[in-house]
Amino acid sequence: MVNQAAKKRILVIDDDERVLISLECLLENEGYETTTVWSAQEGLEMLRTKPFDLVLLDDYMHGVPIEHIFEEIQKMEIQPPIILTESSSLPEARKHFIQLGAVAVVNKWAPCEEIAEEVRKQLAKAELEALSV
Repeated sequence: MVNQAAKKRILVIDDDERVLISLECLLENEGYETTTVWSAQEGLEMLRTKPFDLVLLDDYMHGVPIEHIFEEIQKMEIQPPIILTESSSLPEARKHFIQLGAVAVVNKWAPCEEIAEEVRKQLAKAELEALSV
């Protein structure tokens, strides 16, 4: 468990129950405070009402274009880094997600350690950026 992890709040937005359970278990075992939501609208509402240090966002949320989700987050006063979780690994899709504003893209079925390492990396990067402001 990472000492600073307990202070970090992560929001997981995904409409697949298996992914939500898996990521919640992984992140809580790493010591992060984890909130999971099933829908894009619920995720956006959570982001409007509570501060999060990082968001894990599914690449396809039923009924809501991913572009709309990024647009809404970019309008918010606090914009946590977003790691996009994808089901496929198409290079052009990854490039599109980064252009939308994702700080990283990981395969949602990647080994747990790979996902945990990306989370640690992006949280450390955000902390360094906050210190340099």
